Amino acid sequence: MPIISHIGRRSPKVVVVFTAMYALLAVGAITMLYPLLLMISGSMKSETDFYRITPIPRYLWDDDVLWQKYVEAKYGTIGQAETAYRRPIGSWRRLEPPPPAALADPRVDDFEAYREREPWPRHFFSLGHTQHRGLLAKNARAFRRFVRDQYDDDITAYSHEVGIDYDAWYQVELPIANFGERTFKFQETQNYNLYYDLKGRAPVADRVVIDVDGLYWANFVRLLWADVAQYNAEHGTDHADLRDVLLATRPPPDGRSRDDWEQFVRDDLNLAFIRVDRSATARFREFVRGRFDGSIDELNHHWGTDHSGFGEILLPDELSSRGRMRTDLVEFIRSRPACPLEMLSTHGPRQALERFVADRRGVPVDQIGALSMPVEALDYRDFQRQTGALRWEFATRNYIAVLQYILMHSNGIRNTIIFCALMVLTQLIVNPLAAYALSRYRPPSTYQILLFCMCTMAFPGELTMIPGFLLLKRFPLVPLAVAVVATVGAAYVIRRALPKWSDGLVGVTAALAGLAAGFWAVPVSLERLGASVTSVSLLNTFWALILPGAASGFSIFLLKGFFDSLPQELYEAAELDGAGEWTKFWTITMSLSKPILAVLALGAFTAAYSEFMMALVIIPDPEMWTIMIWLYQLQSHSHPSLVYASLVVAAIPTMLIFLFCQKIIMRGIVVPVER
Repeated sequence: MPIISHIGRRSPKVVVVFTAMYALLAVGAITMLYPLLLMISGSMKSETDFYRITPIPRYLWDDDVLWQKYVEAKYGTIGQAETAYRRPIGSWRRLEPPPPAALADPRVDDFEAYREREPWPRHFFSLGHTQHRGLLAKNARAFRRFVRDQYDDDITAYSHEVGIDYDAWYQVELPIANFGERTFKFQETQNYNLYYDLKGRAPVADRVVIDVDGLYWANFVRLLWADVAQYNAEHGTDHADLRDVLLATRPPPDGRSRDDWEQFVRDDLNLAFIRVDRSATARFREFVRGRFDGSIDELNHHWGTDHSGFGEILLPDELSSRGRMRTDLVEFIRSRPACPLEMLSTHGPRQALERFVADRRGVPVDQIGALSMPVEALDYRDFQRQTGALRWEFATRNYIAVLQYILMHSNGIRNTIIFCALMVLTQLIVNPLAAYALSRYRPPSTYQILLFCMCTMAFPGELTMIPGFLLLKRFPLVPLAVAVVATVGAAYVIRRALPKWSDGLVGVTAALAGLAAGFWAVPVSLERLGASVTSVSLLNTFWALILPGAASGFSIFLLKGFFDSLPQELYEAAELDGAGEWTKFWTITMSLSKPILAVLALGAFTAAYSEFMMALVIIPDPEMWTIMIWLYQLQSHSHPSLVYASLVVAAIPTMLIFLFCQKIIMRGIVVPVER
């Protein structure tokens, strides 16, 4: 019968009370759902929008925010994006789309047509959408998949081939590809060859063009001149913006511009973008003759060649030169007396674009002039073509990274399943047996035992962590087994011989006898025989995880109270039918206790699944680690949004187990009320 009748519910006061109750429940639900939405939203963000606290990521409907995330994902760092766009950005959140006039510039069509031409020289572009700031972008994931396929998922073979000691695939990253820096060398190692192969297969929209003019602006011009007015005053130019300053193909005839060109090309620009006129061959021969004191044998030794004289030496290739040969070429280019400036020129994607446009229009290259590459406008055009795919990529990439990380450590999944299953099974066997004995037999010391069980809850787990570790490291298996057997035997003998003794006295006496037998008699006897008691290490075993939590004082207390509420008539009827104690325990007690057992199972699973600190201490072997330890390792070097994604993924098994147990728990609440 309901507390408030159907007629009473029509009263205005009752309606107000009901409305207030439902309003409070709704507010309470919102206070729970809002933080959850913030965490889920944060798991789908990156550096661009992570600090915008919103329950739904703005990029799902705001194209301007999506553009910011696209540029961040493609270039990885603000410095690289500024170099590509030749303008200061400062923060991803201040990045605006290019103006319509820039998008309508005919140069964008020319640049896109040139980009579609195949093949591009490999030093003209690097690969975008790679790893940055603890996030795993799509091409970083593609590189791992590509390498795993190439080596049949054998991390050892890959590590041996590339000369890097990798323990797992999650450690594999793309090689550094700072193509524009003077110090970068286009190596022919296996790792770089895999990278070159992958970037050659990637979509053209994923290319990061190595804009020599952008390098000149970022690494030289803007470092020396604060504004364009100062630059124009010193160079006699009329540029509207510093980004309009381009690196000429040939050295300027005179003035400050010539000095700038010489300093940047000789000292900073990568050799791949410098061309040395073939007429400088004789000068180069004399230069290396002086560096090797006229010894061709010494040159051959350092260069790995077999020249018979210096007259056979040719200018090395700027792109493929290695070792000492490259060093000598660098020093030759730097040497003003040895290499006149007129013998140097630059050649990069812009020069190739100018020739492409000239051929396309059927005019000489000289008539085209310097064409500034509209990288930003073409990026925005690429962005507009894939907004839907980008939203899906940004919403799922953190979850993909977490799931791939977990699957790469499949032993963590296996260990977690085994550990949780054994812990639940142990808790559902040990605790019900102990509670059943206290409930059915009701010994005089029942409340003392329950008090002892409850006292164990007063001590935090951290207090017993070090003693537990030492005990598990030197576990006294033989003495403990002897002590248990001796305790049971002594209790049986004392009970038969002295039936008037109280249960507490029998238990204490039997325990003392067992301890004396196991931890005194056995060591002394073995010592006299010339042997010693060896301890057993339980570290790196499931026993070390299960034994400390096999029995729970609170669970025994809870079960004992539930068992006391079961009808005693059922046990009496079972005894009349000749049922044994095990039959009564299993058929009656356990069958009627499913709701409370579901509560215990849920608690045991939650405790085992979320176990981290103790598991890390007593399980130092990574092969035995559970998912929680691996997720901690992931979080230690990841972006906060990836940490949020790992928390969401880690919560899914607990939620599923709770939903499964909820039906059983609710049945135990609803059915007795209906009866």
